[in-house]
Amino acid sequence: MVRFFDVLVEIWDRLRGLFGFNRLTRKGRGADLEGRGFIRRFAYFLRPLLMLLILVYFGTMIWRFAFIRGDEMDWPQQALAAMEAPAAPAAGAQSCEISRVVVMQQALVDILVNRNDWAPATPQFKIGVFGLLSWEATPFFDNKASFQRGALSAARRMSLELTDVLGRVRGTSGADPNLEAARGLLSVDERTWLVNPFDSRLPFLSTSAATSYRNAIAQFGEYNRRLATCEALFDARADNLFALMDRMTADLGSNVEQVALRSLSRTWDPATKTFVEGTGNNLGVFDFRADNLFHEARGRMFAYHGLLQAARIDFAEVIAQRNLGDVWDRMEAHIAEGAVLQPLIVSNGDEDGLLAPAHLSAMAQKMLRARANMTEIRDILAR
Repeated sequence: MVRFFDVLVEIWDRLRGLFGFNRLTRKGRGADLEGRGFIRRFAYFLRPLLMLLILVYFGTMIWRFAFIRGDEMDWPQQALAAMEAPAAPAAGAQSCEISRVVVMQQALVDILVNRNDWAPATPQFKIGVFGLLSWEATPFFDNKASFQRGALSAARRMSLELTDVLGRVRGTSGADPNLEAARGLLSVDERTWLVNPFDSRLPFLSTSAATSYRNAIAQFGEYNRRLATCEALFDARADNLFALMDRMTADLGSNVEQVALRSLSRTWDPATKTFVEGTGNNLGVFDFRADNLFHEARGRMFAYHGLLQAARIDFAEVIAQRNLGDVWDRMEAHIAEGAVLQPLIVSNGDEDGLLAPAHLSAMAQKMLRARANMTEIRDILAR
């Protein structure tokens, strides 16, 4: 036991030495500094000061980028429960139903930029590892940014559908001004910060992406306020639901292709009748790009987990008329099963591997099943 405590004391002393505190507490430190000039006195305290700054820097990064707040799987129910009831119309005035999809859009963007720091545009994230290496090329601090980008892409897709299809009459009427404004605000590049001196693709001075996305929340709210008094339109017809499923099918298809290709370390070549080297790898936990694709896909599935539950309410009459309840249930289940996947470390191993799981393959499977259900819904609506 004595030897054990001796080891602990030795470790403690070495840590104190690393930070330079052993010199600050030993006897005679006043005499040790006596006669030194300002530069030498400053240098004496420089090492512990630098170590403290490094600890604070990485401590704030852990707090801001290592955790996703609000990603509980019951977030759609929380959003619908917190939905503000429209004000009672004045005597003789019309009243209409608000759109749950728009409510879910507001809740989703709120999670991304109000309950969390918007990582993709934050200088502390963009600067990477002391400006030498991007965080995307490491297994650290990039999962949240990838998740946010994936969820934002789904919000952008839904915003486009609201503007071009659901918020107008068969494309013959003009786009709703609030929905069009919200779409423009969500289309701002996710890397945009207040000042962007090192990216020629972005304006030097600009409104930050996070601020633009927050302003989109207000535009969605104003649209629903007008919708409640029948001043706006939400056209919940069968052909519009068909168009929505068709676009979401294409969106998931492009994302699952990226995930699946990364997981293929070998592929069958019909010409040679042999397996050849694939576009991906089987590096397991040492594939530091696999986590980016995985969490971007999870963010997209997380967003669709809420948006499609809201669409089910908005299109309830169509879904009942076409008997889509069972296939919609399966689609929701597969999306939720993909959104809930949260491995501590993303591994891109072989599907039949013993030690390294194939997390990318698992995510691709959930996405393909959900996409198959979307295609089935679209085919039923087309009959």
